[in-house]
Amino acid sequence: ENTSLFSSHRFHRIELASHQQQPLPTHKTTTAWSPPIITISTRRLHHIMMSNSHRIMTARRAIIHHYATSDVHLRRSLCSVPIRGSPTTFISRDGITNAHSSCNAINACSNINAIIRKKPHIKYTYINNTKRHYNFASSQYASAFTEIPTPDVDKIRKDAVEYLDGFDKKLWYDDPVCSILLGEKLTAPPSNLHTTQDSLSNPNGHQYFATPTQITSLLTHIQTYHSPYLDIRPQIRRMEHKLLYDHAGFLIGNQCLDFAKQDGVTEIEESIMANSVERKLNDGLLESEMEGKVVIERKPIFVSCVSNFTNFLDLFRKTLRSMELGIPCVVLGRSHTIQHSYRWTELLVDLMKEEGIDPGMLTYLSCQLDDIKHITASCTDQAGMLYTTCSRQLAKSIKSTYPNTVASTGGPNTLITTEWTKPVQDAIRMSASIECAGQCTALRHAVVPDTVQLSDIEDMFNDITHESSPVEALRHSSFDGVFPQHGGTSAPAFDGTAEYKKHAAKDAYFKVSNEFPSPANDEMEEYWRKVVVDFSNVVPTSSSQKQKAGDKVIELSRWLVRHQPISLAVNARRSHVFDLGRTLFENTSLVVTTIGSTDKEYAPPAMTCQARPQDAECFGEFPPRKAMGEYTKYPVIIPSSTPSYDTHYQVEYLQSLATDDLDCPPFVKDWLNDVSDSAVKGYCIELIRYLADATAENPKRGFGTGRTALWGLQRPPLLEGCRTLLRCGNKVTMDDLSPIFLLFYATNARSQVELSVDGIMNQQLLDSLVKHDLDNHIFKVVVETDDSMEHRVNVDSENFYNVVQVPASGGDVDRGIMRRFPAMPGQFASLYLPMGHIKSTMKNDEEFVKYFGESEKWLKMAW
Repeated sequence: ENTSLFSSHRFHRIELASHQQQPLPTHKTTTAWSPPIITISTRRLHHIMMSNSHRIMTARRAIIHHYATSDVHLRRSLCSVPIRGSPTTFISRDGITNAHSSCNAINACSNINAIIRKKPHIKYTYINNTKRHYNFASSQYASAFTEIPTPDVDKIRKDAVEYLDGFDKKLWYDDPVCSILLGEKLTAPPSNLHTTQDSLSNPNGHQYFATPTQITSLLTHIQTYHSPYLDIRPQIRRMEHKLLYDHAGFLIGNQCLDFAKQDGVTEIEESIMANSVERKLNDGLLESEMEGKVVIERKPIFVSCVSNFTNFLDLFRKTLRSMELGIPCVVLGRSHTIQHSYRWTELLVDLMKEEGIDPGMLTYLSCQLDDIKHITASCTDQAGMLYTTCSRQLAKSIKSTYPNTVASTGGPNTLITTEWTKPVQDAIRMSASIECAGQCTALRHAVVPDTVQLSDIEDMFNDITHESSPVEALRHSSFDGVFPQHGGTSAPAFDGTAEYKKHAAKDAYFKVSNEFPSPANDEMEEYWRKVVVDFSNVVPTSSSQKQKAGDKVIELSRWLVRHQPISLAVNARRSHVFDLGRTLFENTSLVVTTIGSTDKEYAPPAMTCQARPQDAECFGEFPPRKAMGEYTKYPVIIPSSTPSYDTHYQVEYLQSLATDDLDCPPFVKDWLNDVSDSAVKGYCIELIRYLADATAENPKRGFGTGRTALWGLQRPPLLEGCRTLLRCGNKVTMDDLSPIFLLFYATNARSQVELSVDGIMNQQLLDSLVKHDLDNHIFKVVVETDDSMEHRVNVDSENFYNVVQVPASGGDVDRGIMRRFPAMPGQFASLYLPMGHIKSTMKNDEEFVKYFGESEKWLKMAW
């Protein structure tokens, strides 16, 4: 079928049980039963299929006649979609169908539905296959950072400039944005025609808002459409290749014109390289589905685009990576900067036609905001995840009406320096003004020496470059220009009574305080596309103030835990920066931390806007841990497999896992033996296996050549008194508690968790906990009522890194799929444990590797 699926020499054992010949035994059956066994190397299977395909197809037809099933393992074998233009054999209700054309291929694949909806009659025996390809920091995940292509950056830039030189501004007016349904554009009456705006509030085209009738059709399609595909990787990856190599200028140019992005070239460069990693992660996820372990949910997903990084994040990570595994995508229009996302969707539709892909797989909503809210809210049961990258305020609003929202959110990126040197000032200025403050890692907060005053900052911002247009910025390879007095977003107030001061000549705003920012509701205003920086001049410069300096570092650590920036940059003299950086690294939980210096050219100052996921400088926009559930269902780490965020375990697979197979100390097995549900126990076994694999080498070294990075799973902040509280209500059982608790109990984070148990109403759980080293104080248990717990948390709020209400069990199994826990143990762990990378700006920095590699912050097993 698909040769990429047979790339490794593995053995699988499948037990086939025909209900027409012998009844499938139940779990209570004690009579010995020996079904027919097929054990075959997949490499050998591939050879047989290629050399003797006719007899293989005949045999497969006979198998289907007897063993019609809905199990995904067999579905995968039967439902491969053909490469366009090549004759491919399909199994259909009536037998064999030869599909020579793309249209016939789709029809043939659709005909399988009558067979695959029947009850499963396959029993699996799982043999020594514990791969976790798509779980963050696993050994297989690390192996995905190989064979990375090298982009031709000069050609990419040349193509973008040529596209912009030939662009006709009338095009976006003459060919308005509109909804796309089943490959057709839904135009509307002139009364529904509106003018679109770019990110700087300049008019740049027309848009048709969908009519009520069209909205009904779009809604009906989303609610009723079922994907005919399980795997169309060859087609999608050919499309992807064309996008990256034939249409790169189109993607960069349109983004430049719509979002005013100055350096779209680097984003395409990153896409070419990081896409390679995420394709491998998708391959691993699909392999797990083929092996009968997991089920990938193939409901339509919503893609809410972010304009500044929409090529990599939305087009490739979310849309193409989902579609290639058979997941339909619905791209949501925007209130501004809508042209670019519409144009790449339009191009995708054309490429899908060339590949013969069902046009129902991709839909575009050109609707007013209230209509988009109505459509998404009406599809909570029929659709899958809604993926978005946006501000925290917007993410909170979206998730309040659509619970299955997976959001990447911003945060007040922070830089600290102990010296006010010219290179450090340049790093601050570039970090603040990158993409006219339009990149998610743009600097928002700078912690500087106590000698820095307003006049020093004014002088620093003198060097800001004002750009006349994003096109000109792209021509001369700029990335940190500012478009002065643009109307895209509002600037902070800067009159005589306001906090912020406006630079005399540049479009930049700043203030200085001897305290850390304390905004209302703990949410700092982003001022998107405006250079706005809060300066805290709190770093003591006197050598006699070491105690004060140490106190300020701890105070900053608590501030960072509370506000959770994406990125932290640390700068000091090389002789001091490791100590400062390690203290901040160990006492926070940031995904990106960068260590620079103020006195060594070979280790230049760190900026906040530095991360290359293709080099394992893993990146993510995590909300504050304690409030994460308000913003997103799961945090997103990049690289990762987007379809895995809506993938679930097969109960049968989890039930096949045995505690005796675990290589772990007795205290873990003793705990697992108190888990009564075999599927929950199986999931716990998967977690332990994952943790053991991911931490066998932790941290891991990054793959970049220009910087030196360490990455992996981490413990929660090591701040004194800082802990995670797990609240167990009166109905919580050992089964409910175990998956979360084992993340701590089985690792060196065990001293950082506290169990709060309703002892009056849940004596059974309390009795179980007593058995497991409670007297040795390996973990802390507090017996208290809900009111007592809430009062204690409120009084000592800053010392609780996370407060988790452990969910009581409910209807967790649906059609043999484990829905209580997600398929990715790494994804599950990300809800409770930090992850990410720390790097030095110096290449081949062995001193950095040794010093930070020995940090106690890295997660280890407790044995």
